[in-house]
Amino acid sequence: MTEVPLPSGREHPVTGAEAACMTCHQGRASGATVDKAIAGQPDDEVNPELRFINPHYAVAAASLLGSAGALGYQYPGKEYQPRFLHARPVATCISCHEPHNLSVAEETCLTCHDTADSRQIRISRQSYDGSGNLQQGIHADIGANRQRLFVLMADYAREVAGTPMVYDPGSHPYFFADHNSDGLADQREGAPVAYASWTPRLLKAAYNWKFVGADAGIHVHNPHYALELIFDSAEDLSAGLGRDLTDMAR
Repeated sequence: MTEVPLPSGREHPVTGAEAACMTCHQGRASGATVDKAIAGQPDDEVNPELRFINPHYAVAAASLLGSAGALGYQYPGKEYQPRFLHARPVATCISCHEPHNLSVAEETCLTCHDTADSRQIRISRQSYDGSGNLQQGIHADIGANRQRLFVLMADYAREVAGTPMVYDPGSHPYFFADHNSDGLADQREGAPVAYASWTPRLLKAAYNWKFVGADAGIHVHNPHYALELIFDSAEDLSAGLGRDLTDMAR
């Protein structure tokens, strides 16, 4: 194989074992999937026909490719980090991972970094989470901003969509209705009630929130793509809520 087709409709060139990695770890959806579902609909109008679009799990190749793959939801008019090429000797998936069990070659990290703990590595001189802490790894910024995005999603679901929402990572379709706001999914005939008050604005943000969380190594694979997706989703939801977005940077 010399190129891999992606859910966005694009094809990305590959070499060697990278073909297998990108075939399996690209996810099953893209920003184009979301755009097709919400086409022509007002941002803040609930459509009971909309359903959560799941990017799938373990989307390391999708996050690595960034805007080159367009597998996150990329807001119109925004620029996004392309494929993160890291630095020599890191050029492909198997530069870091043993291809059969995915274990990380920590000695490769130590070529440039003073720690092999990827969560402690920071490659930016900017604070993205409002903490001003440049000693923590970029993983912490991504985690803090993703948590803040979920708070905005919950606020928007309650205040704009009109139905409180809860998330359960162990049950598909993951987002459930919570009409009495007790933090638990509503039940019908012994089963949780799937969230059905999606608006286009909420669906876009939820897709990106799940996308970033679906790659446990996104802080290594493409941290700035993750931060951009989170920020733009939070900014858009804040506009829908009539708020200013503070303590978060792109």
